[in-house]
Amino acid sequence: MTAALVSTAAMSIGAIAATLRLHPLVPFAAFAVALAVLVVGAVRRRVEAPWDRFARPLVVIAVLAALLDRHVNVASSAVAPDDVLAVLVVIAAFTLPAQRRWLALGAGLVLATYVMSAAILIAASPYHSDAVVAAHGGAELVLAGREPYADFDMIDQLARFGLRPEYATPLEDGTRLRALQYPALAVLVPAPLIAAGLADVRVLYLVEVLAIFGLAMASVALRWRAVVLAVCVGNVVVLDQFVLAGVDPLWALLVLVAWVWRRHLWSAVPLGLAIATRQPAWLVAPFVIAWTWRRAGPGRALVRAAIALGIALLVHAPYLASAPGLLLASVTAPALLPLEPWGVGPAKLLADTVGPIVPRVLFVVAAGVAYVAALWAVATSGLRLNAPVVLPLLPLWLSWRALQSYFAFLPLFATLGDDADR
Repeated sequence: MTAALVSTAAMSIGAIAATLRLHPLVPFAAFAVALAVLVVGAVRRRVEAPWDRFARPLVVIAVLAALLDRHVNVASSAVAPDDVLAVLVVIAAFTLPAQRRWLALGAGLVLATYVMSAAILIAASPYHSDAVVAAHGGAELVLAGREPYADFDMIDQLARFGLRPEYATPLEDGTRLRALQYPALAVLVPAPLIAAGLADVRVLYLVEVLAIFGLAMASVALRWRAVVLAVCVGNVVVLDQFVLAGVDPLWALLVLVAWVWRRHLWSAVPLGLAIATRQPAWLVAPFVIAWTWRRAGPGRALVRAAIALGIALLVHAPYLASAPGLLLASVTAPALLPLEPWGVGPAKLLADTVGPIVPRVLFVVAAGVAYVAALWAVATSGLRLNAPVVLPLLPLWLSWRALQSYFAFLPLFATLGDDADR
């Protein structure tokens, strides 16, 4: 829990620093600390710390961090509803009896405050990222009976939502990435909800984030649930990226489901669905299969891998049948095209300070070597139980693009320990 708490605090500092446009070294250093702590936590022996004794102050700090982040992004001239709820959380934290029903009431109040802050962010901020525009625009193409990978144009979709072309992901030559760059479930899942009248898919993403929080808390021992709640609510990267900016968190929910029930063969189904939702799951899946290979043998690992891959291919079957090359080029574009450096890693820091003095290929190689080393460690050595879901995305910090959203859920994943072994 120590690694998760420290990492959450550091990430939140980095996210707020980036929002306030402080010197690039500040978010860089904050995320460097956050990810280094997670690495140490994944490789060292588990040592219980008495954080559960400080659960109530930790939850209060987490709620106030989320509230501060909301004010940084969307200011209010008067007392807002989430301000009032936050005051009630502070009062409840130091007055509610230590009985289960009262603690459940306190947790509900915390989540209500979080939802209210998120709702204010959504209501006060229109779409302002290419990620949410891609999901919404691609879903509408599907509903219109059109081919999302062939007919999607990011510049046109941005214009539909009142955004300038500059919101599209830039390449090194100054042009913009125009293709739909996400796997199929990113547009297929919101499509029926948009057809039913959903005007803002970030509402769906907020529900998915809350589902992640609930599953994470349910997956740990009762004594740790309040601490995990603090890790969930206090990580403002989740609030900024997956609610405000509208990055789809479904892949993380599906990975979490697959990991919590990893001893069951059917867990390969949500793993396959995660692969069909977002590219970060592509990096996590080999680690889960490696864990299965080590714990249950090669036969079970290969069966699980085949099921997961089969599910992912089945989801994409219509697009593989019509234009396999176009689908492959679209979903691999973020990794293969020469995009500009971005995020909180060393590549972006150098670009913002001294300039691009290190070739892009060296960052890619460094990330690849770190990834293979981490996979080898999970497959061959006795790391912490949660290492297969914490380590896979960490090497992306060394890559050309190290977006905050890549790392946002890692502190939450780090809370899963031996008591979550189902």
